Amino acid sequence: MDLERFRGLIAIQQAIASRGGGLQPALEAVTNERSVMPQANGVVIELRDGDQLYYAAASGASAGLVGLRLPLNASLSGMSILTGQPLRCDDSEQDSRVNRLACRRVGLRSMIVVPIPHNGQTVGVLKYHASGVAAFSEEDMLVAHLLVGPIAVGFSSMAEADAQRAQKALQDIVRLKQQFVSTVSHELRTPLTSIAGALGLLASGAAGELPNTATSLVDVAARNAGRLKRLVDDLLDLDRMDSGQFEYRFARADISVLLRDVAAQNMPFAAQAGVTLRLTLPKRAVSARTDADRLFQAITNLVSNAAKFSPRGSVVDMSLTTSTTGIRIRVSDQGPGIPPEFSARLFDRFTQSPHTEGLTNLPGTGLGLAIAKTIVTQLGGELRLDETVESGAAFEIVLPRESSRRQRAA
Repeated sequence: MDLERFRGLIAIQQAIASRGGGLQPALEAVTNERSVMPQANGVVIELRDGDQLYYAAASGASAGLVGLRLPLNASLSGMSILTGQPLRCDDSEQDSRVNRLACRRVGLRSMIVVPIPHNGQTVGVLKYHASGVAAFSEEDMLVAHLLVGPIAVGFSSMAEADAQRAQKALQDIVRLKQQFVSTVSHELRTPLTSIAGALGLLASGAAGELPNTATSLVDVAARNAGRLKRLVDDLLDLDRMDSGQFEYRFARADISVLLRDVAAQNMPFAAQAGVTLRLTLPKRAVSARTDADRLFQAITNLVSNAAKFSPRGSVVDMSLTTSTTGIRIRVSDQGPGIPPEFSARLFDRFTQSPHTEGLTNLPGTGLGLAIAKTIVTQLGGELRLDETVESGAAFEIVLPRESSRRQRAA
């Protein structure tokens, strides 16, 4: 290879680097530097677009063809893209693979075509053509292979930049969504509280006795106001969790007493669902260092879910056991259970399994398990589904007796 061609290769690298890399600088640098293939009267970079190819960059006799589109299967370039193989034509007038009329329009008599690889596919070709017969040698083919490298790198840079832009756009969307949910939740809480309070006063007769038809309508409105308030409260909890403002206050707590309180508070809800709550506690008191209020909230979410999806007349069991390392709180039901294909999404927000549709008329937000999981994790414990259960569903909260590093951080 002569010195002038080496200088041309270096000039291409410098031109790409001076523009910060990328696909377009690579296309322009390769097609504009003619010294690497002095016998060529034209350079073309053709890229694939579905079942077509188009002239993305060109110089010399083909410079005016940028943007031209051709069927993929109608040229030597298309054949190279489809096969992934470099090809050479020594005489267009004798080669049945080429379009003679198109070759004559640009003064093309011989050419070499080298595929451009990217992510295991051929995305285009680099083509040099000349007006003379058999103008290109094996050495020329090797030089063309060297020039394909910067173009392939340009494709990789473009893909990486696109991925970064997509990631930033996604982050912006997520942030805007969180801001929207937070703002709307705060704005809704005060009027919802007022509505629920006013409906409660009406139901109690504070404004006088209501006719039967009005009483039923007030009951419906009160239930739906309560459902909306629970949703807003859950959204506000999630917002505080995401922003790190969800506070925990750790102290020594009697877990047996806490579970009795959970059972007592959830009795009315269980009765509305037509199920019985059954609590099993050890004879001795069980204590742990935790945030009793937050733990109460997490267990209540489990119990209300179990009651909501259990058949009428069934039992929801709550139990407490201990070991040398910690305590285990278990909530189990006799409902439809959790399908294996859904278990991976079980603790995702706003997620409810399709197999539970139509099983209950009681309100739900799809946030209870996500909130419970976050709380238990911040308490230094673990919330998990017992996948060995064959009938119904069983969730276990495992907590350490003593303060963990995670608790102290919280």
